[in-house]
Amino acid sequence: MKKRICIFPNDPIISYYEKGEIKERYFNPENLFDEVHIISFTDIDVEENKIQKIAGNAKLIIHTVGKINIKNRKKEISKILELVKKINPDVIRSFNPLIQGWCAAFVADELKIPLFVSLHTQFDYNRKLAKKKSLKKYLGLKYLEKFIEPYVLQKADKITIVYKIIESYVTKHTTKKPELLYNKIDCEKFYNAKQINTLPKPLILTVGNLIESKNHKLLIESMHNIKANLLIIGKGELIDILRNNIKSMNLEDKITILESVPYENIPSYYKTANIFALAYDPNQEGLPMPVMEAMASGTPVVVPESEDSKELGDSIVFAERNIESFTKKINDLLNNKIKTTELAIKCKETVKRFDISKLEKREAEIYQELI
Repeated sequence: MKKRICIFPNDPIISYYEKGEIKERYFNPENLFDEVHIISFTDIDVEENKIQKIAGNAKLIIHTVGKINIKNRKKEISKILELVKKINPDVIRSFNPLIQGWCAAFVADELKIPLFVSLHTQFDYNRKLAKKKSLKKYLGLKYLEKFIEPYVLQKADKITIVYKIIESYVTKHTTKKPELLYNKIDCEKFYNAKQINTLPKPLILTVGNLIESKNHKLLIESMHNIKANLLIIGKGELIDILRNNIKSMNLEDKITILESVPYENIPSYYKTANIFALAYDPNQEGLPMPVMEAMASGTPVVVPESEDSKELGDSIVFAERNIESFTKKINDLLNNKIKTTELAIKCKETVKRFDISKLEKREAEIYQELI
């Protein structure tokens, strides 16, 4: 009998495709399923053949259902219910507790299908940040907190989190204890990557969406006192502002922004870099994927300390989230080859706990338990 899964992703898949973030078997661990059905909240999404590897060996079908939001969700839910009923999946997966999660939970409850919810950010902290920036956005997020998120989390048969800092958010809304399941890394693929000879050296690399919480401006300003080159890989709402920052600071000869790199090519950039640095907000993210990817490549890492990153011990370098601290920590590494060699060995060993072989197996086990 064929096994089917129905996925409610955070965003239309075309957004991941355009960012080069299509990963092997991401929606089908250990090729457990024969069919992977994606419910996409858009009118037109990417063609399945362009992203087939995200479903592994399974048949991949993307169902576009139009834009679904807070206002029209109750009106549109009947067509989603009928669609999922026809698909007849063994399990439903949502990657957030928001509108996508609400639709997934409603359908799962109506059709008596197991619901697996995985969480990748601290939603309470996101609300706190929104309150400072936009009253309208904050009120929308407060509505979600009261009427949407508790419903999703309480209906879920299984909840996983990628950071420890998310656990308090989950336990506020439900008695279910979430399982910590970190993002998975193909360690061998990153460590065995080939270097790119055309990139300038010494090279500092940072990877992540160009948004405020990643704090790329801090690294840009740090480059005034660092004798190296900075490569920023990412795209987002701040790209024009950051480019203007680079220009106004006369750092165009030292800093480059590359909007996207296909995921299969990204290991070579990590492998080429002398140092990986990311000044992310540790209250919002515990252990971002790029940090683990850099570690798997054997590239020394400089980041702020978080509840999750503390577990990595002395395999990475911690900096305070300010220009002076990042500048000092990066310069210390650039000037200490023995230290960077030691870190390369330590981080390669430490990151094995996040290897795809272990975490993909556990993810597949969760599905089997639900089915």
